[in-house]
Amino acid sequence: MLNPDTLLLVQICVTLLTTALLVASACYTDSPPEQRWWAAGNVAASAGMVMCNMESLPALLGSILGYGVIAFGLGLVLRGLRVYCSSTLSWTNIAIITGIALIISAYYTLVAPSLRARLCFSGFYFGLLNWFCAAAILRRRGWRVSGIAAGGFLLLGLALFLRGMHMLTQSGPADAASSLIIGLSALVVPLAQMCIAFGLILMVMWRYAERLRRLSTLDALTGALNRAGLEMQGKRTGLRAQRGGRSLAVIMIDVDYFKVINDTYGHPVGDEVLRHLARLLRLELRPHDLLARFGGEEFVLVLDGVDHAQALSVAERLRARIEYEMVELDKLSVRYTASMGVACSDQHDYDLIRLISAGDAAMYQAKRAGRNRVMAG
Repeated sequence: MLNPDTLLLVQICVTLLTTALLVASACYTDSPPEQRWWAAGNVAASAGMVMCNMESLPALLGSILGYGVIAFGLGLVLRGLRVYCSSTLSWTNIAIITGIALIISAYYTLVAPSLRARLCFSGFYFGLLNWFCAAAILRRRGWRVSGIAAGGFLLLGLALFLRGMHMLTQSGPADAASSLIIGLSALVVPLAQMCIAFGLILMVMWRYAERLRRLSTLDALTGALNRAGLEMQGKRTGLRAQRGGRSLAVIMIDVDYFKVINDTYGHPVGDEVLRHLARLLRLELRPHDLLARFGGEEFVLVLDGVDHAQALSVAERLRARIEYEMVELDKLSVRYTASMGVACSDQHDYDLIRLISAGDAAMYQAKRAGRNRVMAG
């Protein structure tokens, strides 16, 4: 038989350990806000659990305020999860979550005193709040990252809900079956808490890893792929097109007289020209196409399933649009043009390096021919 005192001690130790882990992970300057909400919520919930289990405290503190502090802590955790999912939970809603716990526990403590009813309510209510936390994570999808934390919240909510159901249906003295149910729920709670703590930390680690990946593969100024990102994703795009028997086209784009623009209007205007060009090029992208900043003012489009004639048509449409558009910054209006070179796998196979080299040669041919034109490699 599971010893209730031992299980309670294990639950307290695990609660303290997971809370300390979340607090330690949030105690640095650049920690994300959701991590601080999770840590604060766990501290509050742990404090409320201590208050509820201290029999020496007055009823106002242990039997009423303790439940409110636990609910407040779960509200903070839910707010952190909503922030992680690019949303939020207002303080009004947190106050409502806390107020419900205070009112119901006060009713069953002062108006109609009943420990059993109070425990039933806490099991149902706190189980429901944990399910709300799981739902907030599951809306974001991404099972590989958030599945552990979502599973922990679901498991904890289930354990608390079953405990509440057991207290509701139990009418006589505790028997072996009821003791087993209480013992199993007390065993499940710390396991679920560990899943939640490590799952939340894993979610933050994944987000930092994703930021590092973006920093290593994206150009900071334009948001296009950089050389490393183009090399990594371009190989996959080429292989996918080759296996599917589709053409692969490359369009090299270079801003004409870019140094003159920088010298005449300043580098901020030159940067805005590059951002503007990236936005125009992005309008041509389909889901499997790539846009990369290849050099200072040089960009490359990798088009999957586009043959030579179609690539020339796309490049000419882009050239005309660039010539027509105007860049505006700080009351300055600047027009610019671009020269383009087109290469296709129909002539140069699927080797991305060869395609870029051929497209680059065609682009410089367009420069020598007078700029603001499209040439084929």
